[in-house]
Amino acid sequence: MNLLKKAVKPTRIFMAIVFLLVSTSYQSASAAMIGTEKILQTGDNQTARDYLCQLMVHEEVKSTLIAQRINPLEAQLRLQSLTDDEIQLIADNIDELTAGRGVFMFSFIVVAVIIATVLIFKLTNITDVFP
Repeated sequence: MNLLKKAVKPTRIFMAIVFLLVSTSYQSASAAMIGTEKILQTGDNQTARDYLCQLMVHEEVKSTLIAQRINPLEAQLRLQSLTDDEIQLIADNIDELTAGRGVFMFSFIVVAVIIATVLIFKLTNITDVFP
């Protein structure tokens, strides 16, 4: 009988841990009312998505994408994978958005930081940059 108790004790501890892990992994569901604005906004999102898809069909847009080395089919797939909020944001600001804005300034800052780092290392002899 004593041998049986010794064999069952690890099993009880293991089962207690398993039940604890299983019971804590479930979360309760929460429900809320859906407002009319949210339902009406869904139609606007589909309209914006259709508008952007129509823009992608134009030859001028396709030629610009190809000139930038972007596959138009991949761009179409990425457009379809955007969320409704992202689509709405792009559709609202499509006339004001510029592709690649700030690339020159970013490149200039990166090069300046690299040059400054190399000069600091060279002047302080922290490391032998140019042997």
